[in-house]
Amino acid sequence: ESAATLLDRCAKANLPVALILADLDHFKTVNDRYGHATGDLVITDFASKLRRVAGSGGIVGRIGGEEFAVLLPLTDLGAARLFAEAVRTLFSSGDVEGVLPGLKVTASFGVAARSGTEALAPLMCRADEALYKAKQNGRDSVRISYQKPQAPFHDRAANG
Repeated sequence: ESAATLLDRCAKANLPVALILADLDHFKTVNDRYGHATGDLVITDFASKLRRVAGSGGIVGRIGGEEFAVLLPLTDLGAARLFAEAVRTLFSSGDVEGVLPGLKVTASFGVAARSGTEALAPLMCRADEALYKAKQNGRDSVRISYQKPQAPFHDRAANG
């Protein structure tokens, strides 16, 4: 609901908005090797870092397991990429709060900037495709969706 409201407000004001999807790398290994209590601490620590970097304007949510979404108003593709790189660096270079020093966990990120009045679902699909590329290309990285959503059929027909 918060995301839909934010997208609606940005569309009405013609303001940019970007979506970042993040997924913890090899998270099953963390749970298997260190236990679910440690895995829970890793998730909590990552969420805390996302919220801290997003500030009060962004919407941060856990969308399943070890996957998170961050919706950033007033943010274009370049700024969203920098946000994702900052979180990636912060998370991968630091220890996890509450866990024995030395446990290093990384995350992969997919970034997409909204085009026009694009709905949340297609925006998420584009960010997810970019995230998938980050996972395919070695993890612990940020990938961007440069793809623009296709116009609905009736808009394409009207434009030629």
